[in-house]
Amino acid sequence: MKAQIIDDATKFLEKLSTVKNHDFDAVVVDDFSFLAEQQFAEYDKRFSGFTLWGKLRDSALAFRNAARYANVHVILNCWEQAPKVKADGTRIRGGPMLSGKLPEQIPAMCDMVFRCAHEPMRKPWPGVYHCKYSTDYVMKDRFNIATRLHPAPMNLAEILRAAGYEIARHKDLGWQEEVVAQVAASLLDGQPVAETVNGSYKHLIEGGVTPAAARWTMRDALDRSVIQRALAATDHIFIS
Repeated sequence: MKAQIIDDATKFLEKLSTVKNHDFDAVVVDDFSFLAEQQFAEYDKRFSGFTLWGKLRDSALAFRNAARYANVHVILNCWEQAPKVKADGTRIRGGPMLSGKLPEQIPAMCDMVFRCAHEPMRKPWPGVYHCKYSTDYVMKDRFNIATRLHPAPMNLAEILRAAGYEIARHKDLGWQEEVVAQVAASLLDGQPVAETVNGSYKHLIEGGVTPAAARWTMRDALDRSVIQRALAATDHIFIS
């Protein structure tokens, strides 16, 4: 579905709430800041002043409520806005680029709120999630997975799996989970990282797997080993 404004996405989620079984288990809204911007432009044709901003807030909160009862995972990404200080001296934390109190109100009902960041030394993918208590940015993890990894690999599926969720594989890649588990286990047993993942990647390619699927598989295996190792380490420490 191609949503143009927040209300489009809300209607779609409301329909999902009336159906118990879906052919999919997640909805990704890419991206919510853009939908909010387009929703504002739509309301700006008819409203002004406080009424305009109130309508935008109502649309965003209606979406939030629909997402809560949609019977699927609902994942949002947003543009980021930096912390700021209002004219009256009130400090506003950085977070999703939304208007008014929405940068706090939208994350309030989310289980996980991550800040995307770049870590050049992390190979082969330098993207990471930051998640820690901060007075500067809105972040949280109700499952206490990413908070124990900080910074966490930018792999939402593996983070959710570590939290106990069953995240489905692509229907054409039914073999993938078994390979990910095997390679991750080898890495956790102390096998050399580059040698292990490169060897497994080569084996997949020689077996007819596309480079994209092979890279996806190796990335999941590598990230799973990083996540499990970090979680195991924190399980043995009460105060670090």
